[in-house]
Amino acid sequence: MEIVVEFDRTPRAEHQLWQELCAGLPAGTPAPAGSRPHPGTLGVATARSDDGTLLGWAPVFTGREPKAATVEWLLVTRERERIVHGSVADPDGTGDEEAALVALFRAAADAARVAGFRALDWLDRGDTGAELDARAAAELEASVHRELGRKWGVSALARWQRPEGMPAVRTRRAPGGTGWQGLELLTADGRTAARIAAVVAGPEVYVEKVGHHGVEAPELGSLVADFVEQVREDHPSVESFQVREQDDEVLGAALKSAKLRISHRWWQYRLTL
Repeated sequence: MEIVVEFDRTPRAEHQLWQELCAGLPAGTPAPAGSRPHPGTLGVATARSDDGTLLGWAPVFTGREPKAATVEWLLVTRERERIVHGSVADPDGTGDEEAALVALFRAAADAARVAGFRALDWLDRGDTGAELDARAAAELEASVHRELGRKWGVSALARWQRPEGMPAVRTRRAPGGTGWQGLELLTADGRTAARIAAVVAGPEVYVEKVGHHGVEAPELGSLVADFVEQVREDHPSVESFQVREQDDEVLGAALKSAKLRISHRWWQYRLTL
């Protein structure tokens, strides 16, 4: 497949690309409202096939470090599938998708270099594209700059056993909603010190975030264990329990104490220009 890449510096470039993506969605399918440009956006790399079909795009913008630009990517077929079905059937991606992604990164790197940056950074897409990110990084000879976070989990929830010796804690159910539930850790005077919640739908429960303030890892681990037990009791059909942890040392220690294990790591890649 021949891929044609352009770099568009017009302010509404990404918004127009979103409109083009949404135009192909089935009638009645919820669609994203569009995208506002990132602060410090240099422009958007756009990839199309030789017949003009939009394959994907990647905005490039100033990053946290003065000498490193940041790029984010989106591939049209994967994004449409996510919008219509809620997930991507093949998170590892195809050869054509990898080729489009590498082409986008090359164009982004060229634009960043011209703008005076010495490196181009991007974050892997986790479950929806981590393998694609890794293959593109290998093709471009980019390196892992830092580890951003981890996914911890129990893959066979029915066999999980609460570890012995965990401290007793005071908890209460968080106000629930349709399809989700939560649990709060309370202080001695009844204030909320930590909270864990998840959508419960299908065989996997996935916790995006555990909020906590001033809590030690052993007590937070007990909250996690209590929530695992609650989910297992309320939803016997759930097979696995997963928690996202983003560079949170206390939460990482808590999850380890609750006998959850790391199943995935998220990386930041860096391409030296």
